[in-house]
Amino acid sequence: MRNKVIFSLTGAVFSFAASGLALAADIGVKAPLPPPAPVYNWTGFYVGGNLGVSLGTFKTDTNVAAGTFTALTATAVPVPIGATIPGFAGFDEVYPGGFVGGGQIGFNWQLSPLWVVGVEGDFQGTDQKESSNFTQNFSTSVLNLNTGGFVGTLVGSTNNDYTAKIEWFGTARVRAGYLFGDGAVFTYVTGGLAYGKVDVSGTSALNVPEFTTITQAFGHSNVNTGWVVGSGTEGKLANFPGWTYRIEGLYMDLGHLDTTGPGGSFTGVVPTVNSFTVTAGQVHTHTHFTDTILRLGVSYQFSGWPFH
Repeated sequence: MRNKVIFSLTGAVFSFAASGLALAADIGVKAPLPPPAPVYNWTGFYVGGNLGVSLGTFKTDTNVAAGTFTALTATAVPVPIGATIPGFAGFDEVYPGGFVGGGQIGFNWQLSPLWVVGVEGDFQGTDQKESSNFTQNFSTSVLNLNTGGFVGTLVGSTNNDYTAKIEWFGTARVRAGYLFGDGAVFTYVTGGLAYGKVDVSGTSALNVPEFTTITQAFGHSNVNTGWVVGSGTEGKLANFPGWTYRIEGLYMDLGHLDTTGPGGSFTGVVPTVNSFTVTAGQVHTHTHFTDTILRLGVSYQFSGWPFH
């Protein structure tokens, strides 16, 4: 009987111990876990500002039409004489550098833990402009207009100077990219529409030293549209919730701008002839504007940061 009691007590002890272990194991499994690390959520509106530098490439084709010279000789029997003043076609390229600064506004959608897409618009002021000048000398034959015979040589030059500039520009772009690490760094590609005010102005001077100089002005400005592509990296500022930094590079093409000068003429008298007329041909320019931009910026997102 005594052995039976001992056996029963021993069994009860083992059963109680097993129940305690099971309870302890159950408590270990169901104990609350520490809260997860914050996850950075990119969805939401944002606004910000930026500052940077740019290097443009402005390519200009210039075409000056031919001019004319006509006169009557100062002889007992005046003879009509004349010459064609050669035109010319030239090409010039300038590389204006400058500062850019402005603001951006946009919206991001975080599609998954790894991917973000968004839309962004920005507006920039800039001081990009560059001037250039080039000269072409000429020497042309003066002919007797009645007989076609050679009378003499007319010499001179055509000088062109101009300034090309971008006054301001903006873009409307799509952004898409990949999140790294804990989602706090967003590396993206971007592209879309570009627009900006471009301007070309200058003068063309036909100089015939023995007779006259005719100067014509040309100029045109316009808000052009074009395209822009680029890439960048944006990341959260750990100690400033809601704020991000960015570094971004863009290549922009604002298309072409054409200008036309009016030409001109001058009539006068010099001792060698009874009267003369010099006519300058019209000048036409065709300028292509492209720009490479590197800028730094900050933005503030209006949704909650971080998102749990």
